[in-house]
Amino acid sequence: MADQTDFRALLDVAQAIAAERSSATVAAEHLLLALLSDQTSRVATLLAEHSLTAQTFSAALDKERDYTLAGIGVRIRDPARLAAAPRAYPGRPRFSASAKEALDRANVLIHKQRGHVQRAGDLALLVGILSAELGIVPRALIRGGFDRTELLASAHEALQNP
Repeated sequence: MADQTDFRALLDVAQAIAAERSSATVAAEHLLLALLSDQTSRVATLLAEHSLTAQTFSAALDKERDYTLAGIGVRIRDPARLAAAPRAYPGRPRFSASAKEALDRANVLIHKQRGHVQRAGDLALLVGILSAELGIVPRALIRGGFDRTELLASAHEALQNP
């Protein structure tokens, strides 16, 4: 996300991921999946050091979904059935509160540290996503066995030393 074009491309990827996952909104988890989608990016490389990849995070999201549904007595016997009846929404998915909050937190970081953080917008967005203490991303990270505070510390360190 060195410039606006890269940022727009990242948001387009997040929207495509949300649509692919039959979501009416782009949420923080879709932003994280978009950041992880380019395995050669700084963010994906940093998170891979903690074994967090698009595949492992997607699996963690599935575990979180299953855990949450089990909490209300619903068990999915065949996960393929979830994809069998995809929801159709007109147009592109809109941004949810969790995505907007992550983007806002990233924006605050960029404005606080003018200059070198602008070149690290992807890392600022990662910090914005991982800073959330509540929501699907933190719960999925727990279900996947990832330490959010450790990931956040690594992202802050990378942000300070671009």
